[in-house]
Amino acid sequence: MSSLPPPSRSDKTSAPKLQLVSRRGDREQGRALEALGHAVEYLVDSRMFLMGETSREADAEAVQILMRASRTVFEGCPVVVPVRRRLRRWAEEHLFGAA
Repeated sequence: MSSLPPPSRSDKTSAPKLQLVSRRGDREQGRALEALGHAVEYLVDSRMFLMGETSREADAEAVQILMRASRTVFEGCPVVVPVRRRLRRWAEEHLFGAA
């Protein structure tokens, strides 16, 4: 049971609408993303259950480096624009004269 009240309708409408970006990578990019994700999980999980030791700054820095590398690989994947969005953009440009 949550102690927070559910968001009101005004909260949903006042938030800016985010547009999701889909990307499609090749086999090498997929393997790189998978390996980097496993490395982050392993590093975090292996440090989670250390008894008597606190998480060190170097551990956090290593996770950040791996996450930046993963983001770089992800951003290198080509963007996939859904057909519906392409059609809407074309209609706006050619039929309605929007720039």
